[in-house]
Amino acid sequence: MKLLRFAQNLLMKAIKSKCMNFQRILILCFFLILSITAKAQKNGVKYGSEGYSETINKGKDSFTRLVKNVWFDIEKENVKIKGDSALYYDKKGIMIVFGDVVITKNDTIDITSRRLNYYIDENKAELRNNVVYDDGEMRMTTNYLDYYMTTEDGHFFNGGKLVDDETTLIAREGFVVNAEDLIKFYKDVDLTNPEYQLLTDTLFYHRTTKIATTFGPTKTIMKNGEVVDAEKGGKFYTDKKNAQYTAGKITTESYEIFGDELYFDDLTQQSRAKGNVKVISEENDIIILGQEAATKKEKGITKIWGNPVLKQAVDNDTLYLSADTLISIDSEYDSLSRLLAFNNVKIYKSDMQGVSDSMAYMMQDSMIFFYHNPILWSEGNQIVADTIFMEIKNGKMDKLNMRNKAFTINQDTVKNFNQIKGRNMTAYLKNDQMDKILVEGNGESIYFAVDDETLELIGMNKVLCSSMRIQFLNGEMNDITFYKDPEGRFIPPHEIAEPETRLKDFKWQIEKKPSMLDVLGKYYSSKTNTKTIDETLERPKPTLLEPEIKDN
Repeated sequence: MKLLRFAQNLLMKAIKSKCMNFQRILILCFFLILSITAKAQKNGVKYGSEGYSETINKGKDSFTRLVKNVWFDIEKENVKIKGDSALYYDKKGIMIVFGDVVITKNDTIDITSRRLNYYIDENKAELRNNVVYDDGEMRMTTNYLDYYMTTEDGHFFNGGKLVDDETTLIAREGFVVNAEDLIKFYKDVDLTNPEYQLLTDTLFYHRTTKIATTFGPTKTIMKNGEVVDAEKGGKFYTDKKNAQYTAGKITTESYEIFGDELYFDDLTQQSRAKGNVKVISEENDIIILGQEAATKKEKGITKIWGNPVLKQAVDNDTLYLSADTLISIDSEYDSLSRLLAFNNVKIYKSDMQGVSDSMAYMMQDSMIFFYHNPILWSEGNQIVADTIFMEIKNGKMDKLNMRNKAFTINQDTVKNFNQIKGRNMTAYLKNDQMDKILVEGNGESIYFAVDDETLELIGMNKVLCSSMRIQFLNGEMNDITFYKDPEGRFIPPHEIAEPETRLKDFKWQIEKKPSMLDVLGKYYSSKTNTKTIDETLERPKPTLLEPEIKDN
């Protein structure tokens, strides 16, 4: 300031004295004033302005005020700073810059804000209000950013937003850790890209690999409508468009799928669950356990394997089913929605058991089809045919249809085998017990007459006919009516020869009848009862994040 006054006084004297060296003095004063107002250097920092500057002496708190398009150049860190005005505390090594602040680092990183506090000793920049960080690949906006120029680490708080290619990240707080190439986000984290929206409280984003890792409860809303809730977070490969999670559930339009590990691939539109898998359909009141499950959203297919077991409430009872593989197929047409079971199919219900090679459950019609050597047991009756399909009404088994080579065997109280054989049969049930059976085509029967009181054998009836009707009482044969020229004979006990007691193709296969243990496998324990098993199959209740879902 003293030099400026000296130059002004020198100029005034030259004018008053009309000195011959006036021109020289004028030029000297011009350069003297210019050097003071436009450019200076202190503590290795070059600075200047297009307006004016002045030094305010306050001891240790002395500072230089710069006005209009100010600039600083910290050559050691290759950092350049611009702004509208500034206060420079050179003794403290502090710069306070106001207005349209711009920081440039290595000509690659640009940070803008409305205010900057820069600490030279720490090479720390505190940027406030309308802060924008841009390094050519990533853009970050916030109102509060602390940035370290030497390490290129940063810390934003009170809210921030990052945009990297197609990925947008929003959080309350974040840390840029340059040495690890990580950005760590905390509190109300929201990651959005064209494929999904991710909500969590802690997320680490690796800039080079573009992998986002979350910790703790995480919710992901997929583009196709599926929702993934993970209890312990997961990894998201944003460039490969797939993800893997630890412990959680996948919610689709039709199912909830739980597992120890969850996977999602947006390119193939497939989701997978692995380890202690549980699939729940509330609409059909079905729960399925297994080791692995996979869904194909576009085709509406869900596959469960690894010793899967199905549970469904049927009236006041429970139907259990196991197979090597279960497949659920959803369709926009309800009549085409179905559940398929393949290989080693076993079913268990308190009043019915069965085995077959494969099965199809038509959801809308409540019909269950058993294929390839099916056998059913119900109230002492063994039923076989090429194909058996069951009709369920009001939660109860209503009808059994046996098609091609139908054969029914009933063992009475004295271990005689009453037999009915025909091309097709239809069995009607009432109150969960066999009520009647209609036989159509090539009917044959063997029926043992027993004294009701003494249980002594009276004789054996053997009949051939076109069709017949068998009436049951308390689950046992009570009356038979034959139609269209029946041929029959009654054989007294002493004339009954063993070969005549069996119709052709007779096979009593009680050893194949599955128990609850056979069906449930590892999900059953000898110390458990049905109630305990049902509790094992109940819906899990994980603690999951339920934040507000934001629109894209």
